Amino acid sequence: MRRRRSALWVTLPLAGLAMSSMPAGAESGSVRFAVSAFVKSRVTLEAVDQPAQLTLSTDDIARGYKEVSAHYQVRQHAGRRYLLRLSPRVGVTRHVEIRGLSGTLVLQQDDVEVYRTSASKPETFALSYRFVLDPAARPGTYALPVHVSATPL
Repeated sequence: MRRRRSALWVTLPLAGLAMSSMPAGAESGSVRFAVSAFVKSRVTLEAVDQPAQLTLSTDDIARGYKEVSAHYQVRQHAGRRYLLRLSPRVGVTRHVEIRGLSGTLVLQQDDVEVYRTSASKPETFALSYRFVLDPAARPGTYALPVHVSATPL
């Protein structure tokens, strides 16, 4: 995890605090102290346009796949690197082909992690999914067969 340290030097005049308790003509002083803060890296990934579920028709089953697109936005609190994790959900697909990151990724039984860098402003990107269906798949509505998350580095 990346942490940032910032220090703030504050001068606290004691004259204003002591005026009520000190007689006229008394001397004043000041104190310096340091304040530091550690900002933990944080990344949030928002699905701007992604279907919550996958609906399969008889035509999709006959074709053997269903194509879906999704848009995401990533915001970072601190840092500029993060890990994009694509996780399969077991069930209706044999594998998932993902386009939009740098070539085509194939998601089967294991997570796929992609190292990403971004500027300090929010990053928006689009992914295209081709859900290659399991031969036993039936028409119906299912949970989306892929889960996308981001973790700060």
